[in-house]
Amino acid sequence: MTKMKGDLSKKPRHLIQVVGRRTGISSDVIRAWERRYGAIISERTETNRRLYTDDDIEKLTLLRRAINAGRRIGDIANLSYDDLFELVMGDESNSARSYARPNTGTVMELFDEASTAIHEMDSKKLDISLANAIAMLSTTDFLMEFLKPLHVYINDECNRGSIRYIQEKFAKLCIRNCLSNLSTKFRSVKDEGPSLLIGSLIAEYENLDTLMHIIVAQNIGWNVTYVGNGVPHDELIYMANEISARAMIIALNTERDIARKSHEIKTIKSLADQKDNIVLIGKQSHNYIQLADDVKAIISNDLGSFRLTMERLYGLIR
Repeated sequence: MTKMKGDLSKKPRHLIQVVGRRTGISSDVIRAWERRYGAIISERTETNRRLYTDDDIEKLTLLRRAINAGRRIGDIANLSYDDLFELVMGDESNSARSYARPNTGTVMELFDEASTAIHEMDSKKLDISLANAIAMLSTTDFLMEFLKPLHVYINDECNRGSIRYIQEKFAKLCIRNCLSNLSTKFRSVKDEGPSLLIGSLIAEYENLDTLMHIIVAQNIGWNVTYVGNGVPHDELIYMANEISARAMIIALNTERDIARKSHEIKTIKSLADQKDNIVLIGKQSHNYIQLADDVKAIISNDLGSFRLTMERLYGLIR
């Protein structure tokens, strides 16, 4: 069966119109690439119509992806399939970065110092970089301009394979310790503010972004109680009522069990003493837009919008 499949992939059997539909490349371009660059070599029918193989289609698809990444057809047309595949994977991996390296002097230097420490696996150097960032930047700039891009950088580079899992793990542990210390510092002077409960539901995991949200809220003046991840919704209700929380933040970072979590958020909305100030955060919060409309919850997709939301609620409560 495998041999038959391999033989079939090399059999000329696709007309140029079929190839165009399957690759997204026009017939004129396919003919030009064949004539000028020899990217592929078609067979001909008895009526002189071009026929292409499955392998030709796969190579043309890779050529299109390479050109979309900025390559020139003349430079890549004659690469072997394996070399072309490796080139495309590298180009697309590099372009997949979602972080933006800071481009202002002090923040850029601090970012580069921290990223170098991560690559060198130097935890002491990373701790010093984080401490320097706290000392030199405002809390808002530390979180939004330095730490958030650094966190995204760690995730992206680990996914790309340029840093290993163990480097990601030690870096996030250093960041977690830094945020915990910063939270303790704010708590010592802001514990008279309105109570705020932050946690996540069953099947959720703890995310460093959630810890950053805690610092933002504390910096505004909220007295934050953080209960971690994987908390049953009835326990969140109990805690919120016991501490007279004036607002509740629910972190949503996984795609699992959206229907169940939607039902639980509705239950929280109906049973918590403070029904008006539920804020949904996290990278999956966009999946709950309709729910938020139904129960009049607030969705904050990033630290900036979260800060504005919590400042507004703080002003209304105080």
